[in-house]
Amino acid sequence: MRDGGSAPGGAGPLDAVILALQAALASCPPDRRHGGLLLAVSGGPDSLALLLAAAEARASGRLPRAIEVATFDHGLRPESAAEAAEVARIARSLDLPHRTLSWDRTAPLRGNVPAEARAARYERLAAHAHAIGAGAILTAHHRDDQIETHLLARERGARGAALAAMRAWRDLAPGLVLLRPFLALPKRDLVVIVERAGVRAADDPTNRDLRFARARLRAAPRPPSEERAILAALDAAERLRAGQDEDLAARLDALVARGDLAVSSLGEVEWPTQERESRLLSRAVTAAGGALYPPATEALDRLARRIGAEASGAATLGGARVEWRAGHVRAGREYGREGPPDLLWPSNAPRACFDRRFDIERSPEDPWARIAAFGRSGRGGARYGTLPVALDEAGVIRAVHPGLTRRAGDAAAAPLRLSCRVGWRVCADLVFPARAALTGRLQNAANHGEPVGKGVAYTYIRGQVEASCVDGRTVARAHFQDG
Repeated sequence: MRDGGSAPGGAGPLDAVILALQAALASCPPDRRHGGLLLAVSGGPDSLALLLAAAEARASGRLPRAIEVATFDHGLRPESAAEAAEVARIARSLDLPHRTLSWDRTAPLRGNVPAEARAARYERLAAHAHAIGAGAILTAHHRDDQIETHLLARERGARGAALAAMRAWRDLAPGLVLLRPFLALPKRDLVVIVERAGVRAADDPTNRDLRFARARLRAAPRPPSEERAILAALDAAERLRAGQDEDLAARLDALVARGDLAVSSLGEVEWPTQERESRLLSRAVTAAGGALYPPATEALDRLARRIGAEASGAATLGGARVEWRAGHVRAGREYGREGPPDLLWPSNAPRACFDRRFDIERSPEDPWARIAAFGRSGRGGARYGTLPVALDEAGVIRAVHPGLTRRAGDAAAAPLRLSCRVGWRVCADLVFPARAALTGRLQNAANHGEPVGKGVAYTYIRGQVEASCVDGRTVARAHFQDG
């Protein structure tokens, strides 16, 4: 489908969008460029422009990677099923495979419904991406979305790098990145492409529902001078975040190279007490604690001061228990009052994620369908009680975390096939040479809590990096970036 319009430089709007798509793929770090592409297409004008551009790029030989399309039907509006079917029809007409993904809700919606829908959308997209071998999910967020995200952060009192809005690429799950190729393009450019193609886009009235802050921002008039000022502030914040990312990546790289930063197969992070950089502490606590968001800056600063002032001690923060003594800090999962929530295995899913810490594989022959913390059985103590075990319908333990094979005492319990994603979360969205030493898979049941880091990377990981399991429960903002 050719674009007959013209634009500055002689390229039509569709060609300009294809160039943005190619640039986004080229900007992704080399260790994240693998597998096919999954386009997230809702049927609105923005995502349809993504679909049309990707199809044209593939047909003209400008996009050699495999492309598939998925639509997430949240079921919140009566029209959503028909909209998904229309996307499927358009994708088929472009000779692209399409899949409609549904939201299997087990509880009534309450609270922040858009946030819940977003979390479910990324969860299902990530699971489908893994199933088809895609290494990247592409969405059609654009410059107008960036401005709104920046303004919403400003209204919440964000400062500095926190005003940088969405990343052009970010790690979504082990082995999977989220790409947003159109963040520098205004929405009107995408709308023009769809209109000229003669395609009718879906209209979601919730985008104009003034009960939502983002819709109110869209409805407010914004003179060109104000938009230019916002874009300048956004650019400054993005440059600040990029500098901070580079600095943190260099710090982590040096720590791993010296053997001073390690992640054990139990999902515990260890580093020297003299390394009290707040961003490292934030990432370690959030990842080891299985948290969705990092703790408040003030709480992190208080903990950092304690670690620096006390020779030994312990504290809990953000779902993690933090202990320090003899010059080393260890952050692990806190059991708390009830322990990590159970994981009811998603129907027919070959893999899922427990507590945002362990990606677990299951075959149809496995005699279990629920994952729970070992501490549910009254065993394991503070350190081992948070590790996953698999239960059958009668509540009998049928498989255990490899680190529990000598502790569970259940003769019929086999070792779970799993990988620890804590190290991956510690270094999410960062690029540095030693990153692979923190993102490896568990090797086998013989490993019992050995740290992954210098000196053990080759024997422990054996070259297996970038765990392939995709989060089967919660992926949206599952680490430390924008949504």
